[in-house]
Amino acid sequence: MAESVSIQLQGGAFRVMGWNPPRAQPAHGWASVFAVYTGSGALPPLLGSYAIEAGALVFRPSFPLAPGVQYRAVFHPTGGGTAVEKIFDEPSPRTAPSARVEQVYPSAEVLPSNQLRLYIYFSGSMSRGEAGHRIHMLDANGKVLPGAFLPGEELWDPSFQRLTMTFDPGRIKRGLTSNEAMGPPIVEGKRYTLVIDRDWPDARGVPLVEGFRKAFRGGPAERNPPDPKQWRITAPKAGSSQALLLNFPTPMNYPLLQRMLHVSGTQGNVAGTVSIDKQETEWRLLPQQPWKTGDYQLIVDSALEDLAGNHVGQAFDIDVFQHVTEHIATKTISLPFVVR
Repeated sequence: MAESVSIQLQGGAFRVMGWNPPRAQPAHGWASVFAVYTGSGALPPLLGSYAIEAGALVFRPSFPLAPGVQYRAVFHPTGGGTAVEKIFDEPSPRTAPSARVEQVYPSAEVLPSNQLRLYIYFSGSMSRGEAGHRIHMLDANGKVLPGAFLPGEELWDPSFQRLTMTFDPGRIKRGLTSNEAMGPPIVEGKRYTLVIDRDWPDARGVPLVEGFRKAFRGGPAERNPPDPKQWRITAPKAGSSQALLLNFPTPMNYPLLQRMLHVSGTQGNVAGTVSIDKQETEWRLLPQQPWKTGDYQLIVDSALEDLAGNHVGQAFDIDVFQHVTEHIATKTISLPFVVR
């Protein structure tokens, strides 16, 4: 009955409790049953995703809830009945800042002149639509360099704590008009500073604890795709809980290293904790269980990239019309090693 139904807001998600959802969603989708609006006017419902979790209908908005905004959740029971409505007021932001820039990758002080992406890690969820005027590239004299990054693009992880910034591919790929007219965003031998403004608001609207600066120098362009034959595997000893080490001759893409390598043995995949070290030139797997004697395979997703966007088996600018994307057709490569 509608009287037993309640709507709760937990961790940024709206939940309909005390209702037994049907096995299949209604013909017009879950949005016809449960919707969330901002304010009290005739505005369209929030965009988001629905799921059934522990017997509750859960709606997760596509974007973090904004501080100081009133939300109205409305549930219409299937088969008719009285609608259930509840108002939620997101509290205004606290005045004390808490979010900061934790790290920027690549971590090296020398970046190739055809560097493709930067990854900015924040300690808390951040607001969207700010990157274009909160991130700056300065030359050695402190002058802002316009047009370094791909305009109008912000790629966030689901928690809004990792931002991917892409350097303008038109200036990186040889043979394109922008590359020939303007040159690459990073020039070999020149010095730069990446600046992130302290005034960037987090998801609550509160500025960062402090601004961030990363000084670096342009290095030679990296045009050769990563070659697994040049990688060095250091196998652990049987019976130990030592880390398996994989070393690369040049730095690799930090986020991709965390998810595009895994180890398989005769008893299946080896579970463990992955860490990246030595300015993204070393990958380590610390196993959950001691290593057993036997043959193993290090499985490499061929979409793994170096700093310049070259992935295993193919250089980034081999085709000047190739689209820049995080999703490409991939295959896997196996590198054998033995634990004794």
